[in-house]
Amino acid sequence: MAAHSATELIRIFSECFAAGDMDGLMELYEENAVFPNHHGTFTGAEQIRPVLQGYIDSGAKIEFNRQVAFETGDLALVQNGWTLTTTGGDTVTGVSVEVARKQPDGTWKYAIDSPDGAALLHD
Repeated sequence: MAAHSATELIRIFSECFAAGDMDGLMELYEENAVFPNHHGTFTGAEQIRPVLQGYIDSGAKIEFNRQVAFETGDLALVQNGWTLTTTGGDTVTGVSVEVARKQPDGTWKYAIDSPDGAALLHD
């Protein structure tokens, strides 16, 4: 599944995450994408895949509830409000900050995906 706009990335991400579709998730990232979170900075598919798999394996559910995207040429800044619910029923909220890039085939992929957004400023 390919995103044909920067805002479509989050819808596809959400669907793939809910289905546990790791291959679908990884298709949303550029080859050398960067994924910084509160555990470190992960670069490229080999490092990002196990991080995303860990989120899926935890059984947590994620709901995206707000989104803005600002496109300029082949780049976009995307922010998403999210709520994560653990298998124990605890909830955590946050805002992701992402940079997406339009690919030569016209689809969009994440170049940088920071799910913890502003929370990284407090570490």
